[in-house]
Amino acid sequence: MKNAMIAKLSAGQPRKEKPAVLSQLTLLDIIANGTAIRLFKETLVSFDNGSRARYVMSVRRQNRRGWMAKQIIWPEGELEQALLEANKVAQQEIQRASLLATA
Repeated sequence: MKNAMIAKLSAGQPRKEKPAVLSQLTLLDIIANGTAIRLFKETLVSFDNGSRARYVMSVRRQNRRGWMAKQIIWPEGELEQALLEANKVAQQEIQRASLLATA
């Protein structure tokens, strides 16, 4: 069974407000073998939830068909986990390029 995208809201279902990005602070910016790894702190604001902060890691890599992008999001108290994950991704990229160079 295929999952279809939801095309419209059900009758009477309220639309969720998308939070606005109030600020972005880049904490880490790594370019490793054509892959861009960026870790930043975002502050979001919405009328429903007020303001909240989160950490976002964005990874962009060029492949045969264009760019591949991935984002991982952590809550405000998880800075150490976010830094460990960014370091792990950078090491994987360096290893991937090393293996391709020796092959």
